[in-house]
Amino acid sequence: MASTSFCDPCSEADKSLTATRYCSDCEERLCTDCAESHCRFRAFKSHHVIDLSSIGSNILMSAKKHCNVHSEMILDYYCTDHEIVCCRACISSEHRVCQNVLPLELASKDVKKSALFNDVMEDIMHLITTLNALDNNRESNLQSIEKSKSTITKKIRAVKSKFLKQIEDLERELTTTLSSLQRKHEIEINKQKQEISQVLVNVIENKNEMDFLRDHGSKNQLFIFLRQQVTNIHSAEAKIQQIVSDSQEFDITFDEKKDGKLESLGSLSEYVQQCQVQYKPKKFQQAQIKAEPMKNILGFEQDTEVQLKTGEKYVLWDVSITHDNKLLLINKSSTYSKLYVYRDCKDYETEITFSSAPVFVAVIPGTDRAVITLPNEGSIQFINTTTMTKSDKVNMGFTCYGITAGRDRIYVGGQGGTIKTLDTNGTILTTIRQGSDEIFFMVYNDLQDQLIVRCVGKLLCIKVDGTLVYSKEVSGIAEVTLDRQRNIYVGGYETNNIQKMSSDGRICEEMLNKDNGIERPYGMCFNNDFTKLFVINNGCKSVHVFKCK
Repeated sequence: MASTSFCDPCSEADKSLTATRYCSDCEERLCTDCAESHCRFRAFKSHHVIDLSSIGSNILMSAKKHCNVHSEMILDYYCTDHEIVCCRACISSEHRVCQNVLPLELASKDVKKSALFNDVMEDIMHLITTLNALDNNRESNLQSIEKSKSTITKKIRAVKSKFLKQIEDLERELTTTLSSLQRKHEIEINKQKQEISQVLVNVIENKNEMDFLRDHGSKNQLFIFLRQQVTNIHSAEAKIQQIVSDSQEFDITFDEKKDGKLESLGSLSEYVQQCQVQYKPKKFQQAQIKAEPMKNILGFEQDTEVQLKTGEKYVLWDVSITHDNKLLLINKSSTYSKLYVYRDCKDYETEITFSSAPVFVAVIPGTDRAVITLPNEGSIQFINTTTMTKSDKVNMGFTCYGITAGRDRIYVGGQGGTIKTLDTNGTILTTIRQGSDEIFFMVYNDLQDQLIVRCVGKLLCIKVDGTLVYSKEVSGIAEVTLDRQRNIYVGGYETNNIQKMSSDGRICEEMLNKDNGIERPYGMCFNNDFTKLFVINNGCKSVHVFKCK
């Protein structure tokens, strides 16, 4: 390997000439002659050659140039359908049907001024700020415990002086316990400090490298690095959330004994509360979902039928799937109004009853929480999808039906075209109205930040601020859902079919009909990897599963 002080091409020719320049596209140090030759070649004229004296000897470069799948190929394309940087071989094997594949030079144009760069930089700074705050909090807690120990030790000795030598054994017992408590918490807090320090070092390194690439790197490298940082930020975020969840602030107090008896000098108590430093991911981070290569859905084939719990009367209304692959089914039968849970989307597991009949259900992405609407009460109620237990109920102030959720917002629609936006804790943020028709089915398009809304005889596309994007006439009322490419699937309860529309509502084609076993469909949803479509069928009495082709 060439020395970091010498020209790389010359070193390969067994020459030792001092490097003065650096080409970040070729990732080579160059002497003066090689740099001049490098810039003269037409193929290299677009390369980013910088003066080594301006950056020192520490060149930060972790953005990969070569494809992970095809190691001999250069990354030179970006597929916007899958949000992935890829090589020519990937295009021919995985992205042949993708409509939005760009050359990397075009995709990375103006990247240093882009929202992506600003968002990633803001996220890194947010992580650094939170990690520093966590470290300061842990240090403060250590000092607080030390101060408490000093104060309590003085109190113990003050009590000890009243009882002279008779209490020496008791004093030793308490002091030993106090030290043991201190050591226990010190070990735990120091362990957390080590974790914080490690994450902080990694994030700062990423920030330094981003600064370097912004100032000295090529557009391609910066763009690739930024895409990689989205994943790194998610990992750092998950680690920080774990640290915050595990961190507790400890304190120790001493209750001195006042009745003059010698059984003990007092007792020690531990007070534990959640760490005061909290971490909330920024909206940009929450919205980024790593897209796996996925072809467009070209059709469906019948798969199976969910075996429902026997002995029940079914008027199935809505269906949703949790992050851990549990099927949630709303039964609106007046006799059996409840939510059923099916493990692995096939085996009955449990059921939940509510104070009134539930109608629609939505899973909050990336969490173990779901939320249902209770229109008879004008309320929604949260559910823990891990323990399958009911949680908080929120009064909406109107008859609510449709519900959908993004990673940081919940949208509830219903009477008089009303749509209310809530945060994921149930706090109502905004209220909008779109027409006067009751809103029954809703789905959130996270890519366009839009709501697809189903009223009787209408399909509406609405921005989250209430602006109408478009309106289409559709037959009757039934569920609306989205595939990974955000195509819209519309159920036809009266027409016995399911249609697929483009996200702009212009292109429409029938995907399923009576020939495929569709009869009066209502609720429907895709599974988590978009390989199956679950449809409430046969007039709300059964659930049929269709494989995506």
